Amino acid sequence: MQNALTENHQPQQARLTMQEVIPPMAPATPEAAAKQNKFLEENKGKFKSTKLAADYYVLQAKRTFNEDKLDSALVFFNRAWLMDRSNNEIYWGYGLVYGQQEEYDKALYILYRALDKDKENARLLTDVATTHLARFYQYSTPDDLQQSKKLLERALQLNPDDTADTYYKLAVSSYYLLEFGPAWDYLHQSIRQDKEKEDKTFIAALLAQERDPQGIYVAQPER
Repeated sequence: MQNALTENHQPQQARLTMQEVIPPMAPATPEAAAKQNKFLEENKGKFKSTKLAADYYVLQAKRTFNEDKLDSALVFFNRAWLMDRSNNEIYWGYGLVYGQQEEYDKALYILYRALDKDKENARLLTDVATTHLARFYQYSTPDDLQQSKKLLERALQLNPDDTADTYYKLAVSSYYLLEFGPAWDYLHQSIRQDKEKEDKTFIAALLAQERDPQGIYVAQPER
C-alpha cells in the first residue's frame, strides 16, 4: 500500500508501464527472448541461487554506475532483474541510472516502486527527492518542488545524522518556494556539517532576497 509520501501523484509527461522502464521485461524480438533464456540457464549453473546471482550483478551495476558508465550499469541491472526481480536495489538502481540520463519520468516511476517497498529508507527518500528537484530544474513544476521538500523532511526525521546534503537540498527547495528564512536555517545547518556546502553563488542569491539572520554572510556592495 502507498502512503502520502510514496504515492506517485506528481505530473508526468506520459503514463508509463513497467515494460517501458525495465528493458528485459519485454524483449523486442524472439531472438532477444531466446538470449535471455540462455542467460538464465547459464547463470543458474554458475551461482548457488538466483538471489546470489542478482546480488553479484547489482554489485557490478553499482561499480559501473560509480564509474559513470551508465549503459553498462543498465545492462548489469537488467541481468540482476532477470535473476531476481524481488531485489529492491535493482529498482532503486534503475531510478538512479535514469536520473543521470535525465529521464526523470522513468526515474521517478521506478524509484517510487522501490520506495513503496522500503518507506523508511532515508537514503532512498533523498534520492527520490533529488530526482524531483532535478525535474523541477528542467520543467519548473511546482509539485516537484513541494514533493522534494516533503521527502527531504521525512529523510531528515529518519536519519538526523550526517545530513549536510539533505539540509543543503532543503535550503535549495525552500529558496525556490520563496521561504527564505528556512532556506538560511537549512543552509547554515548544512555548512556546519560540511564546509564544502558553502556555495558562494547560492549564498549570493539568498542575500539578494533576504539578509542572513545570523549575520555570517553579508551582501557585497555594488561597485
